[in-house]
Amino acid sequence: MSFTRDAGRLDQRFDLLVVGGGIYGAWIAYDAALRGLSVALVEARDWAAGTSSASSKLIHGGLRYLEYGWFGLVAKALRERARLVRLAPHRVRPLRFLLPLYPDARAGRLALKAALTLYDGLAGARPEVGRHRAFAADDLMELAPFLDPRALAGGFAYGDASEDDARLTLELAAGAAAAGAVALNRCEVVRLMREGDRVIGAQVVDRVDGSGREVRARTTVVAAGAWSTSLAGLDDTPALGWARYTKGSHLVMPALPSTRRDAFLLTAPGDRRVFFLIPWYGRTLLGTTDTDWRGDPSTIAVDDADTDYLLTAAARRCPGLGWTRADVHGAFAGLRTLRASDAAHPGAVNREWSLESPLANLLVPIGGKLTSARVEACQTVDRVFAALGRRAPACATARRPLPWAPGEPWRPWLADAVLAGVRAGLDAATAANAARRYGRTLPTLLARVTAYPAHAARIVPDLAFCWAELAHAAAHEQALDLADVLRRRVPLAILARLNRATVERAAAIVGVVLDWDAAQRASEVERVLARSTW
Repeated sequence: MSFTRDAGRLDQRFDLLVVGGGIYGAWIAYDAALRGLSVALVEARDWAAGTSSASSKLIHGGLRYLEYGWFGLVAKALRERARLVRLAPHRVRPLRFLLPLYPDARAGRLALKAALTLYDGLAGARPEVGRHRAFAADDLMELAPFLDPRALAGGFAYGDASEDDARLTLELAAGAAAAGAVALNRCEVVRLMREGDRVIGAQVVDRVDGSGREVRARTTVVAAGAWSTSLAGLDDTPALGWARYTKGSHLVMPALPSTRRDAFLLTAPGDRRVFFLIPWYGRTLLGTTDTDWRGDPSTIAVDDADTDYLLTAAARRCPGLGWTRADVHGAFAGLRTLRASDAAHPGAVNREWSLESPLANLLVPIGGKLTSARVEACQTVDRVFAALGRRAPACATARRPLPWAPGEPWRPWLADAVLAGVRAGLDAATAANAARRYGRTLPTLLARVTAYPAHAARIVPDLAFCWAELAHAAAHEQALDLADVLRRRVPLAILARLNRATVERAAAIVGVVLDWDAAQRASEVERVLARSTW
């Protein structure tokens, strides 16, 4: 089930050209290919290189959105949460959140109780994650002794789910390719092609070999997030003049000192903004900020103000953690593309999705959430069929397990997969992590572990990733440089402060697969080591 590049396949006319390899572009291409359309999916950098690898790694309804009355948005997201937990057990895992209650929180006990009851109700009669429950202050302190005990008035627990956003996007892009789509990263659209007021495709440049092509398509979807309007040449088009961009930053911190894998929803004392502590691959994500952004999306980065804000909020609510800048393992930032709003604070801007058609045969999705991207992709593909003058078959992803989901009951499959990993030479935790990350593609990884026993070892001692995963990414997952491998395929660049020796060995392993000479290996190493935020 290799996912490799074949740029020569762009030399045909497609029903649909999808520009942008984030979560929306990947879902759209996957659904369209499954429904029988000829599809090209092109991404200028790498799969999920933008906002789709910079989320809070959640599949959630958005509890805080109830405060603004966005009930339809929450209900839609909760339906999708249930669907994805069911269709992607290898990728999406239930996660319990603890919500401590302090006097200066955004809402009091009764309001929170009502919101959580509504949240459970919107999730349906048989939620796939736990329903909410109340905790006394002493019980919360026993679960999380690092919380500030002063004025703690108990709290609640409720359920949502977590995931790996970059691997989810990669899996969908690979699924689109397996269904017949041409899916290429490092393939940059430099101009949309028009005939009159109709879009007929795009001029693209393959950044791997420098070749240019005209990709002709009957319909085009530009799903490039913060790059969409400039990419489509529509910055000054009134129809898209309402876009608003907000920046979300996260810090990667040490694991929480707790025996449970709980996440936390907290309120910053200063401005009463919500922030999260989320367990992820043996670390904790601390985020997110929400500030307006104007400028070049490619320059987005975590700055000192973001870091100070998040560390101060954590110190006030969780003084027992004692986190300082020295504890930051990594950092990443992304841009949300939202509909323009007069709201004074970015956090109050509606997250609803919309689909615009500023030119004939051109669709541009704006807004939305990673959680609800699947259902909105289905609506986009329906619009594509309408533009083609064809009757749309039913959405192909509503009941279909994700491409790499095991084709048998999850728990027995997982137990067998972990055993297979241990037999191949992985330690038990790394085997379990690999089973969840690779799903049905796991045998290909384990074959490499068996062939190269030294590659079964962990790359970083306290993180459950092995050296074989780096070569697998280059050989089978369209990773073309070291940042692709170490940021999005195996996210060690944000999980650990990698030393030169580790990065050099990683470049040597990847370089063998991609046929790098010594100069290119050295260049790749320096580029990774130069990055402090992603």
